[in-house]
Amino acid sequence: MNNCLTKDEALASVTHRGRVSMHRRCASFVNGADLRQTALRRDRRAPSCAARLSSAFILTIGLHSISMAQQSDSARPPDSQVDEVEVTSRKQSALDAEAISLSDTPDAEPSVGGKTSVVVGLAARDAPVYEGSKKSKVSPFPYIDIHGLFHDRVFISDIRGFGINIVDQGAFRTGMAFNYGGGRTSSDSPRLRGLPDISAAAAVAGFMTYWLKPFAFELKVQRELGSQPGTEVQLGASLGMAPTPRWHVSVGTQLNWHDSKFNQKYFGVTAAEAAQATASGNLLTAYEPKSSLGTVGMTATSVYAMTEHWGLVTRFGFRDLIGSAVKDSPLTERTFGVDFAIGAIYKF
Repeated sequence: MNNCLTKDEALASVTHRGRVSMHRRCASFVNGADLRQTALRRDRRAPSCAARLSSAFILTIGLHSISMAQQSDSARPPDSQVDEVEVTSRKQSALDAEAISLSDTPDAEPSVGGKTSVVVGLAARDAPVYEGSKKSKVSPFPYIDIHGLFHDRVFISDIRGFGINIVDQGAFRTGMAFNYGGGRTSSDSPRLRGLPDISAAAAVAGFMTYWLKPFAFELKVQRELGSQPGTEVQLGASLGMAPTPRWHVSVGTQLNWHDSKFNQKYFGVTAAEAAQATASGNLLTAYEPKSSLGTVGMTATSVYAMTEHWGLVTRFGFRDLIGSAVKDSPLTERTFGVDFAIGAIYKF
């Protein structure tokens, strides 16, 4: 039976759980245009819902990105902490370099951070007056060491001289060094009385170094110039260590070989010199040595950083004459010699 009250009412079937119900109900419409208006409102709401969903999605992505950035910033250490670690590492490596340089042993390690390092110092040194002497004396030991010049191509050192790294392959280096030193004063020891003084002379050296931290190795050939030239070959190795962040130690060993001219200069005695020495009350016989091994030695150096710039340095070394040509010299009183130095350094 149709229970709809007017002609503007229509029968509407009801769908329930996928089935069309046999019951009917009245669906009331004002007129036929209501259907079009309802559809129009539905079409207008659809873009609005899509826009709201898109905005919500973009907002969610933005909030997630901000959260991830904040987490990354909190996990990354502050720039000040990074700089502090870098500076600390640079200072400790600089102490290593000074301990090695003061040991008169291979210094193959590149300068830290490619920066120029300037260190000056002064120490008191007790050492034999010459190789083979039993007499020692205390003398001032000034020290200067400059590394890292011209992109670590040039160095200046009281011990190693003025040097140029011609080939620099990081761990492997070859180059040349120029130095001035040597010499001997006859008044320093009674054993030299009546002999002429030996003047200091310029020297040129070629070297090859290899760095395998904490070890360094070097082969150096040095030629002394002047009126009494001579050649010395040195093979050296060193080990650097840091028992504490402030205390750095280097231990090195050296083996030397001398040619006959070098041995004649420092261990030989000509017939004329022997006669002059004997006339002065120093009985000597003529001696002409040949080329041979010279000395084997070991040096240990300690550098302790008292402040950011000041350091305390101690150095202990010994050398032993092992070649027969130098051991048999009439000038050799003792084959074994010890030297010790203590002082302060300042790092700019």
